[in-house]
Amino acid sequence: MRLSKIKLFNFRCFGEKEHIITIDDLTTFIGSNSTGKTAALAALNCMFSEFTSDRNIRRSDFYVPQNTLPENMTEQKMYIEAVFEFKNIREGEEDDSIPQFFEHVIVDTPDGIPYIRVRLDATWEKSNTIEGAIDYQIRYITCPESAEIEDKDYVNAQRRDLDKIRVIYVPAVRDPSKQLKNTSGAMMYQLINSINWKDERRNNIKSKIEELNSEFEAEQGVKILNDSLDKRWKNYDTNEKYKNVALKFNSADIETSIRRADVVFSPTETGNDYTVDQMSDGLKSLFYISLIDSILNIESTIKKEIETDSENISFNKNLPVLTIMAVEEPENHIAPHLLGRLVNNLKNIADKNNAQTIITSHSASIIKRIEPSQVRYFRVDDIGYTNVCSITLPNKTDEQYKYVKEAVKAYPELYFAKLVILGEGDSEELILSKLWEKYNGDIDLSEISIVPLGGKHVNHFWRLLDNLKIPYITLLDFDKERFGGGWGRIHYAFQQLLNIGYEYNDLFKFRNGNVLPETDFDNMPEWENDDKKIRNWLQHLEKYNIYFSEPLDIDFLMLENYQEYYKNTLENKEGPEIKIGENCKKIKDLSEEEKSSNEFKDRISKDVKNSLKEKGGSGETYSEKQKELMIWYNYFFLNRGKPTTHMLMLSSIPEENIKANLPDVFSKIFNKAKSILKG
Repeated sequence: MRLSKIKLFNFRCFGEKEHIITIDDLTTFIGSNSTGKTAALAALNCMFSEFTSDRNIRRSDFYVPQNTLPENMTEQKMYIEAVFEFKNIREGEEDDSIPQFFEHVIVDTPDGIPYIRVRLDATWEKSNTIEGAIDYQIRYITCPESAEIEDKDYVNAQRRDLDKIRVIYVPAVRDPSKQLKNTSGAMMYQLINSINWKDERRNNIKSKIEELNSEFEAEQGVKILNDSLDKRWKNYDTNEKYKNVALKFNSADIETSIRRADVVFSPTETGNDYTVDQMSDGLKSLFYISLIDSILNIESTIKKEIETDSENISFNKNLPVLTIMAVEEPENHIAPHLLGRLVNNLKNIADKNNAQTIITSHSASIIKRIEPSQVRYFRVDDIGYTNVCSITLPNKTDEQYKYVKEAVKAYPELYFAKLVILGEGDSEELILSKLWEKYNGDIDLSEISIVPLGGKHVNHFWRLLDNLKIPYITLLDFDKERFGGGWGRIHYAFQQLLNIGYEYNDLFKFRNGNVLPETDFDNMPEWENDDKKIRNWLQHLEKYNIYFSEPLDIDFLMLENYQEYYKNTLENKEGPEIKIGENCKKIKDLSEEEKSSNEFKDRISKDVKNSLKEKGGSGETYSEKQKELMIWYNYFFLNRGKPTTHMLMLSSIPEENIKANLPDVFSKIFNKAKSILKG
C-alpha cells in the first residue's frame, strides 16, 4: 500500500481549484519560503496523525482569496483527499493491507492498479464565535477518480481503520527530546509498553525491584528522611487514601519502572552515560530519525513473528499498514558532511515495504542527492495560489535523459533562483558571475543561478524552467566557421524554440506579413555569410532571451576585449614562442618585419586551424587582427586551464577598465537580467 496522490482544495494556500501532488516512495518538496510545503504536510497530518490535537480543523486551514478580508466571508468549503494504491497486487505480490480496506477498493480497468480514496471534507460558517462554526468528516469515496462524486459514493471512515495509516510529522522547528524521552504517547513509550512480557520475567523483575527498595530503605539516612516525611505529612492531612508516605528508589511494578527508562549513550570522557538531553541538536535529530527507522524495522520483525509463530511474539502491538514519515528541512542542525548519510537513511526508510518518506528542503546539498523525478516544486502564482509541479525530464529511453538528469542534480540552485542564466560551460559560469558581482553586487543575493549546459540539449532545460515558471537567459557560442557554427548555431537556437512548443509562423513572420519558407529554414546552416543579415537574425533571437558570444566563443570574446590584461598575467618566461630563422622569440616581442615573415604567417594559419577545429573554415570571415589573436587564444584557452586564466585576469584588472571594455553582449544580458528581477 502506497500513498500516490494528495488532492487539495481551498486548504490554506491551495486555492479554489483542486491541486494534485503526486507522491513517490521518497518525495522531496522544494520551493521558496511560504509556498505551501508545510501546508501539504499539515494536510496529511490533519487526516492521519497519531495525535488528536493535530487532526483538529481550524479557521486558518481554510483558504482566503486575495484582496478578501476574512471577516467579510460568510462560509467556505475545503477538502483534502489522499489516494492510496496497491501496486504490488498487479506485480503478483501479496499485500496484507487489502483485506482491511477491501470494501472501499476501486479498480478502473481490468488491468488497472487497485486504489482507495480517503477524503476529509470541511465547512466553515461565520458564527458568534471567533473561530466560527467548523464541521468536518472523513469518508471513503467509492467511485473512480474520473467519475463525478454522488452522495451514494461516500462511506464514513472509522478512526480505527484510519489509524492503520500513520503519519509521523517532524517539523522544521523541533524539540527531539520530546519524542526521544519515554513519555506517554511518544514512540519509545508505545514500543516499550507493547513488549510482551513473560509472566516469569515480570515476577522476577518485581522481586528485584522490591529487593532494591528494601536495601534502599534500610539505609539509616533514608529511614530518618522517611520517618520525618511521614510524621510531618500526618500533621497536614489525615486522608486514609494517602496517609502513608515514603521515599522509594523505584516503583514496585514493571509498568511504572519502564516508564522511567531512558536512552543512554556510552562511552564518554567522564565515564558516565550520556542521556538524550546532553546531546547536541544535530545528534538529537539524527537519533530521532534513527529511532523511527528502528521502530519500522521492529514492526517488520513483529509481522514476520505473527506469520510464523503467532503464539510467541515479542510485542503486543497493532501494526499500521503504512507509515509516512514527513520531515521538514532535515538539514537543520546537521553538519554538512553528515547530510549524505542522512539522505541515505531517509532513502532506506522509504525502501521499506511499510513506509514512505516525504521531506522538504532548502539545501542544495540535500537536493543534489535526490533524483529529479522525486522532486516536487512549489511556487505561488500571481493570484496567490500555490502550484506544485514535477520536474520535466526527457523520456528515459532518450539518450539525453541521463545528461539532463545529472546536470540538474549538479546545479540544484536553479530551483531556488529568481533567474537562471544558461551558458555553454565553466567559462560562462565564472565570467558572468564575476562581472555581475562587480557592478550589481553578490550574485547569490540577486538570486541568480548560472548553469553550464555543455552546449547540449538546451531545449530540455528551457522546457524544465518553463514548467517551473523560472525566467531564464541563454548565452551560446556563435562558433563562426566552426563545424555547425555561424548560421548553424542560429538554426539550432530556432530549432530548440520549436522543440519546446513555439509556433513556426510566430517565429518566422517578417514585418511585411510573409513567413520564411520551411525549406529556407532547413537550409539556413548553408546560408552565405552576410554580417548585416546575421545581425538581424541575432537581434530577433534576443527577443527570446537568447544571446551569442561572437564571433567564436566567450573565451575569444574576452581575449579580444581585454587582451593586454590577459598578457599582463604572464611571467617573463611565459607566452607563445616562434622560431624565425635560427632564433626562437616570444610572439609578443616580434617586430613588424618579423610579423611579415612566412614563419609567422604559417604560425597564424596553424593556430587559426586549431581554433576553428576539425572541419572548420579557413578564417576568411575574421579580420587579420582576430586571426593573429588566435595564437594567444590557443595559448591561453586550448593549452591551459580556462577558469584559472580568466580568474587571474579578472582579479588583476582595475574595475574601471572592465567596464570600459565590457563586451556589448554582457551589457545586454545584465540589463535584461535586471529588468526580469524587477518584474
